[in-house]
Amino acid sequence: MNIIKFIVDPDAWSEVYSAIRKNKLRTILTMIGVAWGMFLFVLLLGVTRGLQNGFDRNLADAATNSLFVWGETTSIPYEGFQKGRTIELKMSDVRQIKARFPQISLMAPRNSKPSSIIAYGSKYNFYTVNGDYPDQNRMFGKDIIQGRFINEDDIKNETKVCVIGIEVAEQYFGSNPHPLGKEIRISDSYYTIVGVYDSPSSPVESKDQVFIPFTTFQKVYNQGEVIQYLCLSLPNQYNISDFEKQLKVYIKQLKNIAPDDDQAIGGFNLGEMLGKIMKFVKGMQFLAVVVGAMTLFSGVIAIASILLITVSERTKEFGIRRALGAVPAQIRGQILLESVVLTLIAGLGGIVFAGLLLMVLNEIIIPGNKNIPLYNASIDLFTLFSALIIMVVMATLAGLIPAQRAIQIKPIDALREE
Repeated sequence: MNIIKFIVDPDAWSEVYSAIRKNKLRTILTMIGVAWGMFLFVLLLGVTRGLQNGFDRNLADAATNSLFVWGETTSIPYEGFQKGRTIELKMSDVRQIKARFPQISLMAPRNSKPSSIIAYGSKYNFYTVNGDYPDQNRMFGKDIIQGRFINEDDIKNETKVCVIGIEVAEQYFGSNPHPLGKEIRISDSYYTIVGVYDSPSSPVESKDQVFIPFTTFQKVYNQGEVIQYLCLSLPNQYNISDFEKQLKVYIKQLKNIAPDDDQAIGGFNLGEMLGKIMKFVKGMQFLAVVVGAMTLFSGVIAIASILLITVSERTKEFGIRRALGAVPAQIRGQILLESVVLTLIAGLGGIVFAGLLLMVLNEIIIPGNKNIPLYNASIDLFTLFSALIIMVVMATLAGLIPAQRAIQIKPIDALREE
C-alpha cells in the first residue's frame, strides 16, 4: 500500500475523526498523559538550560579557575610553636608565592573591614570596605556603570578614592544617582567617588560594598604587611584542586606549620565549587530528560491501551471491511494513523503550554526578580525536533499492538460478534 496516498486520503482522516468522536472523554484523558509528559520534558529542560545560562552570564567576567586562601590558627604544635598560633599572610608571602608558582596568571591580596561607617552629609550607614588591587577586578569583574575601578596610580600614590556599589549610591544619592566626584566619609577619612558598579561576578561580593586602593587601606587602618586573604587565578588548563594542595603545602613551609595541620590554612576553591554546580546542572538536565521521557512513554502506552479497547469495540466494523476486500495493511495503517495523530496532537499541546510558561518566566518573572539565577530558559530546536521524532516513533511502536490485534480478526468471527 502506498503510505503517502494513504496519509493524504480524506477517508482515512475522516475515520480518525470519527473514532475520536465516539469516545471523547476517554480520548482526552489519555491525551492529557502524553501532553503532560511533553510539557514536563520541555519545561524542565528549559529551566535547567536557563540555570546554566544564568551561571554562565553571572560568571562571564569572572576568572572561574580561581582560589581564595587565608590564615587561620594552628591545631598541631610544630618546631617549638604551640598549637593555637594565629597565622597571618603578609605581602612578603605574596611575592614568594608568585615567584614559586609562575603559572599564576592573576593574584591580588585583599583586606576588608565589615560594618564600616559610610557617611554623606547627614546620611550614614554601615557597609563593608575592601582594600583591593586592580587585578581583583580583572579576576572578578564588576559591571562599572559609571566612572572606573581602582587603577595602578591609585595603588602607587595611596590615593583616597573609592568605588561604590549601586545600592550604596542609591542610599545616599537617590534612585538615579550620579555621585562621581563627590566625597563620602569612610570612618574618619574622606574619599572621592571615582566609580559605581553593579552586578559583581564574585561570590564574596555584593552591590552594597565599597572598594578603596589596597595601599590606602593598609595605611589608613594600620595593617602594615598583613593581608586577610589572597585571591589568585590560573589558566584553565591547570587543575585548580591540585594547585590548592601544592599552594597550602608551600605556605605551611613558609609559616612553619605542621604538614598534617589541615586547620591552619583556610581556602575556598571557586573552580571546584563551580565544577560541582555545573555537574549538578548537567544532572538536572539528565533528570529532566528521564522524567519527561518516562512520563511521555506512559502516556503513549495509555494511548495504545485505548486503541486496544477501540479495536475490541470495532470488531464487527473491521470484519465487514475485511469481508468487503480491505487488506491487512489498510487496517494496520488506520490504527497506526490514529495512534500517531493522537500522540502528536497531545505532544504539540504540551509543547505549546510549556513554551508559554517559559515565555512568562523569561519576560515577566525573571526580569522582575534578579535573585533568580535563570537566564533565557529555553530549549533548542534540535532537541525539540528530536523529541517530536522520538514521540512519533514511540506512538508508531505503541500502535503496532492494537493494529496487529485488528488484522488478526477473521471476517467470519467478526460478523458473528453481537
